[in-house]
Amino acid sequence: MEISMQIIPLECHRQSAIQLFQNLWGTTNMVVSTGQYDIKDLKGFIAMENDQIIGLLSYELKADYLEIISIDSLRTGIGIGSQLLNMVEELAYEKRLNKLGVITTNDNLNALGFYQKRGFRLTEVIPDAVRLARKIKPEIPLKADNGIPIFDELKLVKQLMD
Repeated sequence: MEISMQIIPLECHRQSAIQLFQNLWGTTNMVVSTGQYDIKDLKGFIAMENDQIIGLLSYELKADYLEIISIDSLRTGIGIGSQLLNMVEELAYEKRLNKLGVITTNDNLNALGFYQKRGFRLTEVIPDAVRLARKIKPEIPLKADNGIPIFDELKLVKQLMD
């Protein structure tokens, strides 16, 4: 099924992006081992179709890499996540950053597959990181929908330049 999708900066529809994030995650706040992030302050890209948001990617620029904070696709399997990832990769190249990084949790098998298929490598396991994140954000569930207990964070990196 072909869709007509437009990728634009998150800033163009920040209020709608905040509302979507709130609906998906119950909060605008993300907590990972690299810090605490609020979608209200992050840069990113949104995928639009017929004036509706169908995907969102947020990121934070670090000293020598770009960290993907969140990526959400409202319809899987049609290239929304891939196109959002392509946009952020182009941005990283433009800024002459040497890598993209992302952190996910041990239960997120879909994310692990998605990123590895696109050239990301698993570079670090951060044991009990989610337990520490729950001290800041107690609504993080103990188990994922797939039944896997959520304990650890996994860092994946894609090298862009040597």
